[in-house]
Amino acid sequence: MNGETLQACRIVIAARHALKEKKPIKFNLIKYENSVVFEFLPMKTTFTEKSRKAFDVNEWFQECLSRELVDIKLLMPLMVKDRGVLGFSNSSQNTLVCFYKNGMVTYFTSYWEYDSSSGLWDCTYTEHLWENPPQGIPIFDDNTDGFIKVFEKIKILAHEINCVEFADIFANAQSILIDGTDETSEIGISLPIKNYNLFMAASTADVFGAMGSWNDSPPYMAHEKGLDSLYNELSEELLKQQRLAIQYAVNQW
Repeated sequence: MNGETLQACRIVIAARHALKEKKPIKFNLIKYENSVVFEFLPMKTTFTEKSRKAFDVNEWFQECLSRELVDIKLLMPLMVKDRGVLGFSNSSQNTLVCFYKNGMVTYFTSYWEYDSSSGLWDCTYTEHLWENPPQGIPIFDDNTDGFIKVFEKIKILAHEINCVEFADIFANAQSILIDGTDETSEIGISLPIKNYNLFMAASTADVFGAMGSWNDSPPYMAHEKGLDSLYNELSEELLKQQRLAIQYAVNQW
């Protein structure tokens, strides 16, 4: 799975576990992550505005709890203007949305920057006030059936344009949805079984990247067979279903 999306998922899952269990949050950086910083909205005092930063996920979560956090969700757009940019940093458009007891809703957007000295990535999340948010905390639907249907179609397309390796990826992801998986996440994702299967299928089907991805040679191979429209239609639907699956898996439990 795209590293930016994966980190956002991990933060939300960890925070929701901590809220439900009323325990400290459990979160560790993984091998390509160097640091994570959270920049909160300035706090107004009598004479000035005071900036506030948290320099790890635990410190961020404690600050959110002090504001009476009641829930957190991951939101992401179902469509992008150009799927080709998804191979680059800061293109995923994930947001961490925090819901507070007093009705206030804020959201954090991320900015990733490569640290050439360490060979790792630094991420900064910046808080924004959501003015006039939707009423209530959003509810997400299980899209297993829609996800299976798009895999059935797109794996046939992959065979038709001689992209067997992608056909195998789509078949594997579809199998996870139908039969489940015994594969254990190396990064300790803990979710109910249905949610976990959707998450792992979405991770397996994360084919939108740069060189060597579904964005690279496949569109040209589809063009050569006159299948441009079908390629674009199914690719758009795959991205939509993948992101629906991630949001259900991470948020709805």
